[in-house]
Amino acid sequence: MTGADDPTLGELPAGFVVRRPRRDDIDDLVALGAAAELAAAGETSASRDELLGDWDQPRFDYDRNAWLVSAPDGRPVAYAWVDDSADHTCVDGEVVVAPEHQWHGLEAPLLDWVERFAGVLAAGAVADRRVSLGVWCVRGEPRGALYLRAGFERVRTFRRLRASLDGLPTDPLAYAPPPGIEIRRFTRDRDERATWAADQEAFAEHFRFSAQPLDEWLRLCFTESADPDLWFLAWDGDQVAGLVISYVESYGAYVAELAVRRPWRRRGLGRLLLLTAFTALRERGCTTAALGVDSGNESGALGLYERLGMHEALIHDFYEKTLRDGP
Repeated sequence: MTGADDPTLGELPAGFVVRRPRRDDIDDLVALGAAAELAAAGETSASRDELLGDWDQPRFDYDRNAWLVSAPDGRPVAYAWVDDSADHTCVDGEVVVAPEHQWHGLEAPLLDWVERFAGVLAAGAVADRRVSLGVWCVRGEPRGALYLRAGFERVRTFRRLRASLDGLPTDPLAYAPPPGIEIRRFTRDRDERATWAADQEAFAEHFRFSAQPLDEWLRLCFTESADPDLWFLAWDGDQVAGLVISYVESYGAYVAELAVRRPWRRRGLGRLLLLTAFTALRERGCTTAALGVDSGNESGALGLYERLGMHEALIHDFYEKTLRDGP
């Protein structure tokens, strides 16, 4: 990018105006994200729930963490945001520009603002910890080139898979739990803490994991479309061995969390929980369901999903830049 496509960092093209977004802007921002993904890949996972899950966290401040850019005619055409984990070591950001305004000088200023504020957040991490800034984009979106040019590295690939719910197994044995395991629906005001603890333990070894306080986890799970009747727990006595949390969003059904704690793995529990979720979603009238998987996940999750007939619908690339070195 040169000339008009590479403005001085921090400066918007003439006529474009930046302001802080408000919660009332969420639908416009989700539409922007969906348009960008559809233009790049013909598929979108943009979700009101997902964006609100990030922005309604207790540390997120609409007056500090986000920016919305309007075109000369007043229409929102771009936004960016940045936030960090509870221990400040994992900083996440996003830059989104409407397809018709891409490479017209908006991307570089927005990324500059994200990086600058990421540095502010990173200062809260303890001195001996590595701190990194991560950003996402759908493969094929031009933002990937911008991130590489700005010194980020593409370090991970996440795949969004989709399954048809018409061909679920009919053999009752496919839904038989392992000995000693009982599958039960989540019960509100009783199961929150046990579910959170199991979730945190199961994902502790995953890429870029940072422990999440209970209150943040609850806000992330109990979104506007949350329906605990679509959440299932695998109990072994009084222990939560595994869990699956699903949602029905405007663009379709998706499985947001599927986790099995290490002592209960390799017993078919992940497959059982996923089939249980798929069955519940089909009973709601859903014909397909999607989920995301880290291609670098060594647990064998990708193979499990493929064996259940799931196919690739979307690829997200994750780019990372080290803000401060550490062990």
